[in-house]
Amino acid sequence: MNHQKHALAWLMWREHQNPPGGVLADDMGLGKTLTMISLVLKTMQCEYTDGDSDEGSSSNLRSLKPLGGTLVVCPASLIGQWDGEVNRRCKKGLLNVELYHGTKREKAPRRLARNDMVITTYNLLSREHKADGVLFRIDWKRVILDEGHVIRNHKSQVCEAVCDLTSRRRWVLSGTPIHNKEMDLFSVLKFLKCSPFNDIRVWKRWVDNKNQAGHDRLATVMKTLMLRRTKQELMNSGAVENLPEKSTEIIWVKLDPEEKIVYEKVMLYSKTIFAQFLHQRAEKEHMFKMGAGLYDRPRAVNKNPFNKAQQKLLAQHADVKSHQILTLFLRLRQICCHPSLIDAMLDQEDIEQTGFDEGEGLAQRMASIRLDVDEEAPDGPSEVDDRVSGNLLTSDNPVFERSRQSSKMRAVLELLQSILEKEEKVIIVSQWTSVLDIIAENLQKIRVPYNSLTGAVMVKDRGAIVDSFNHDKEPKVLLLSLTAGGVGLNLVGANHLMLVDIHWNPQLESQAQDRIYRFGQKRNVFIYKFLCSDTIEEKIKNMQEDKLELAKTLLSGGGRAKAAKLTMDDLKTIFGL
Repeated sequence: MNHQKHALAWLMWREHQNPPGGVLADDMGLGKTLTMISLVLKTMQCEYTDGDSDEGSSSNLRSLKPLGGTLVVCPASLIGQWDGEVNRRCKKGLLNVELYHGTKREKAPRRLARNDMVITTYNLLSREHKADGVLFRIDWKRVILDEGHVIRNHKSQVCEAVCDLTSRRRWVLSGTPIHNKEMDLFSVLKFLKCSPFNDIRVWKRWVDNKNQAGHDRLATVMKTLMLRRTKQELMNSGAVENLPEKSTEIIWVKLDPEEKIVYEKVMLYSKTIFAQFLHQRAEKEHMFKMGAGLYDRPRAVNKNPFNKAQQKLLAQHADVKSHQILTLFLRLRQICCHPSLIDAMLDQEDIEQTGFDEGEGLAQRMASIRLDVDEEAPDGPSEVDDRVSGNLLTSDNPVFERSRQSSKMRAVLELLQSILEKEEKVIIVSQWTSVLDIIAENLQKIRVPYNSLTGAVMVKDRGAIVDSFNHDKEPKVLLLSLTAGGVGLNLVGANHLMLVDIHWNPQLESQAQDRIYRFGQKRNVFIYKFLCSDTIEEKIKNMQEDKLELAKTLLSGGGRAKAAKLTMDDLKTIFGL
């Protein structure tokens, strides 16, 4: 396609600039993989001399390490896609490709370096980094990071690993290079060795300085390093054929009365703990300023803002930690999907995403307290509804039964039935495998065949699941984990996609949608977002819009971007304080 030819010309030009490489940020589904394979082949034909490719790698390292070809680092689910694309598009023997994955991978650096292309995963690269593995003992001609937003945390092991690779040219591929904040781009510049902005001190002084000049400076740098085209832009210009229509529908769900009572009790608990957290924070700030001589006396104690019921809760939390607030935030979101989820310990996905362990179960802590409405403190307000005063959070409460259909589950299954009647395929997406498990149990009850693609599925088995779903008549339902299946997969066999729960990061949802809305899709696409009204999900939706605006302003070089971190004001809004 013409847009890919234009991208190839730009890639070859950038490889002779400083720094050699850049960011290919085309929309998902525009063929970034094929474009990079074309770059590898074209440069092999041109036979660049060593003098042309000396940038970005020290001569000392070069004398010690064998010269390798192109290293592709990607999520585990995309290894097969890269290998398959080379086999489909290139004549046999034209490109020598090695999959550096699994137990039988090559151990000798010189033998591995003989390949034109080596494909590996972020997880494996991180493990090798600790032991100075084979990948770090080769002077690579080129390193390509597919789904490069994986390295957005500049302090993470995976970011440190990719930055320590020896390479002459560096490329980042991502349709969503910004997920949360401007700082996401620092990791990209650090990997690209874009001096001086790969230095955190320079970054904080000249870019992350909370003013318009810093934003403009970043926009200018990214405009130089990045090529980005959207599907809509290319369709409007006639560069590519038009895709079918895409429609997004928000399906508002009202919690059942018994679910609403549980939600309100957890919300009351959360608001109380968060209020204590704010109080502690203010006290510590005041004491710090008093130590610096700004105040000469302790802070005056105001009238007690908590009633006796809330004081009972606070007695168990003399020192509230920030991770406890985030745990409550998580549990409120899970109640909206199915109340039984809050009675379980954090699963592995939660731990990976939030970076903490909950310890003692939330439900067990709250169940031990009875919030009695008549226990009002003399100087504190009564805010406890009699509906939430009892011991609701116990295993005896039928609302926590896993077999019970929650209000959101009913809405999902009703819509699913109507889609299946049309003989069309649907993908059901959740960020929690526990939610997918509950949906699977309900599908078994109504005898609807389905398949699952989550992190628990072996990498070698994922390709067969995708091919079966796209080409076979059955199954018509695929349960997809947002984190495991949200990147790189081609699932155009379906034209309906359900997002069961809202994620704090809207870019992950955008990636999931582009699994079915991409070139090759022949039918109109329907996206459904299930949100519980008058809950925390409604507030997260509003915050998502701010995050998407941040990405739009930075990637288009538009006006000043809003801060996208989860701020204290955001939490106050969420908890209604």
